[in-house]
Amino acid sequence: MSQPLHPATRAREGFLGQLFAGTLRWDLIRQFPEQDPEERQQGDAVIAEVEQFLTEHVDPDEVERTGRIAPELREALRARGYYKLPVERELGGRGLSMLNTFRVIEAVMSRCLPVGYTLAIHSGLGAGAIVEAVQAGPLKDYVRARMAEGAISGWADTEPTGASARRASTTATPTEDGTAYVLNGEKVFIGNGSIADVLNVTATLCEGGREQISLFVVETTSPGFHVRAEHGLMGLRGLPISALGFDNVRVPKERMLAMSQEHWRNTPLLEPLSALGRMYIIVAASLALSKNCLQWSREFLHRRLAQGRALGEFDEIQRQVSTTAAEVFALESVARWSLTGVTAENLPVRWFEQVAAKNIASLACARIVDRTVSLLAAEGYETAESKAARGAVPSPVERALRDARAFRVAGGVDFLVDHKAAREGLLSLYYPPPAHAEALEAPPAPLPVEEHLSARNREHLQFTAREVHRLARRCLELTRRHPDAGVLHARQRTLVLLNQLCNELFTMSVTLAHASALAARGQPHADALADIFCTAARYRLEDLWRQSDAEAEPDFATVSARWLSGSELDFLLCDVLLRP
Repeated sequence: MSQPLHPATRAREGFLGQLFAGTLRWDLIRQFPEQDPEERQQGDAVIAEVEQFLTEHVDPDEVERTGRIAPELREALRARGYYKLPVERELGGRGLSMLNTFRVIEAVMSRCLPVGYTLAIHSGLGAGAIVEAVQAGPLKDYVRARMAEGAISGWADTEPTGASARRASTTATPTEDGTAYVLNGEKVFIGNGSIADVLNVTATLCEGGREQISLFVVETTSPGFHVRAEHGLMGLRGLPISALGFDNVRVPKERMLAMSQEHWRNTPLLEPLSALGRMYIIVAASLALSKNCLQWSREFLHRRLAQGRALGEFDEIQRQVSTTAAEVFALESVARWSLTGVTAENLPVRWFEQVAAKNIASLACARIVDRTVSLLAAEGYETAESKAARGAVPSPVERALRDARAFRVAGGVDFLVDHKAAREGLLSLYYPPPAHAEALEAPPAPLPVEEHLSARNREHLQFTAREVHRLARRCLELTRRHPDAGVLHARQRTLVLLNQLCNELFTMSVTLAHASALAARGQPHADALADIFCTAARYRLEDLWRQSDAEAEPDFATVSARWLSGSELDFLLCDVLLRP
């Protein structure tokens, strides 16, 4: 049987793969996908149900105050099947599509982020999430049975030395009789770690003279498994995220996911699933908080006067709120494009998009929350609890500020995600040199006029196409200058900037496509939002190109080396910079 293609290979077929290769395939996105009406109705029904449940049973302020989700609430969520959102109906699940699962998780996160996170971690990275990567047999049967029973699960990968290491310090040793593996090690920052019934655990396995990082499905009732500590996070109070210990934990042989690669991330079916997990965990959270900020801003403008005038009458305030609304629309566009109509079969085609969505969403959310803090500053730089105590409207903006900062770290630190995404794009599209390299030497042909866009947005679209071509030319120049891919990959800042350029162009493209499709369906109001977003994105692009084009930079390496070596310069700098 032939091996599945690596997701980067399939992703070349998708819109973002084509964009990184130098072509803005407007024909692929102009008919922006609309959710099937029956599918949407199914999602709407679950959202209405879960919102009523949350209103009656969840106090987000209490979760924030105590820093815990009550076990009774968790069991109520389990009993109603909210930990089975994408699980098929024959196993007692809700049978929701990927998009509807995302929508329900976003709705829960809008009300109480930590509660939504437990659902997102389970649905995106838990035992049930890996079923598509498991061949028919005992492991698949076991996982399906545990999901039918309503088991809560999570993913235990990160260790004190970091996440996705080439060699995990947690080890798996075959037993003498060959019937099981014995796990030893430590995991940290594991979502659902203290509430999970089942965990996907990565460990280094040495067997038959070959070393690989494999995946084991572990029951948390196993002897030797223990929760070492609950992490006290800067934000996301109440999220059950923990440090775990594995002391001679015995795992039956049939509960290891067999792999042909040295690292689970190189397994064709697992890497796209991890990107989907970040859609649920990071993108849904970013969108939920961003929409909350937009609502808080609207409410604030309705109740606030300045100099006898409604606050919303001032030019700068209008700009601030409109920019937030435009960024929310852009985030919605990225999420919808990345998930609408996506199934397990075509998931790898959207892999580039879903990887990009993580940074696009978390960075936009950071801008939105920061902007909202400034907007609502007239009501005080204080907690919601403090506002409530003095009778002010207790919008939890301070909580959102702390929570949003986590999104740029969770699932991979933002600049590392940029570097990895650019590396995967360059490696798959420019090494070896692409067949269309000569075509990139010629100026790009203009796109056909899009009748459903305003004149300003039509110009944004043509600009985006030219910038996509410019980006591809830059990638081609760099790979020709560095025929050894490893040399270019070591220029981390270069690759980070390339991916940031690509993300801006991708977001502009799908935002314009979404606005165009809505206008074609008789809803032209998003046109102004797309214009506002693209105008701001062009300013960001200008700055990114300026950094990318810089011929000389400060001597970061020398200063860093001297600082780390403890030279006289270091002591001088410490005395000047760090003196009380």
